[in-house]
Amino acid sequence: MKVDTVLSTCVRIVEDYFLRIGDELETVRALLVGPFEGGPVDSRLASRSIEPQVRAFLDRSPVIGAGYVAAPGALSDHELYLAWWQGDDKHLLATSDAPATGDPLDYTRHAWFRTPARTGLPHVTGPYVDFVCTDEYVMTSTTPVLAHGRMVGVVGADTLLESLETLLLPTLRDARATLVNGASRVVVSSDPHHGTGALLDLSTCREVQPCRGLPLSVALH
Repeated sequence: MKVDTVLSTCVRIVEDYFLRIGDELETVRALLVGPFEGGPVDSRLASRSIEPQVRAFLDRSPVIGAGYVAAPGALSDHELYLAWWQGDDKHLLATSDAPATGDPLDYTRHAWFRTPARTGLPHVTGPYVDFVCTDEYVMTSTTPVLAHGRMVGVVGADTLLESLETLLLPTLRDARATLVNGASRVVVSSDPHHGTGALLDLSTCREVQPCRGLPLSVALH
């Protein structure tokens, strides 16, 4: 197979994977809009509105966790709250503490929340170590939830880097390529010298092809 064909295949696999996640999140988002536009929403109503859909999403996809993360003041009973299910047992993560201190974690400072809040658009964040949910390297897809013109939170899904490696490495090896994020940091690479999170000098690459609609590109070594 020609290198340019393998490169296009890498890009298509990445685009298709995150597009499928985006479609799932759009369905979850739509389930929340009605309750929020109908009046006050508490954590129980938010969770109940999306739990069956989120659990089904987790059953049929490789994501490790998914759900809704409330904007400050959006819920009537909690300032910060995560209607988020994760792990093999799909347990509910309702609150999260900051590492070391045990204080409630202000997740609004994280890029996966802050960027959709600023742009009003879906976003993919990572790679980063997810101290809120998994304590592992992940990529997080998030979509803002708007009601009456106000963002009331985001819906999102976490993909472990290990899962992305399983999906992408065979094709990346064929092309001798690396997947990088918008800051030129390595997500997954066929070259063991390019570790996750390391900066890649794209000027040294033979070709760089962006993934449509995503802050990701595939670079040929």
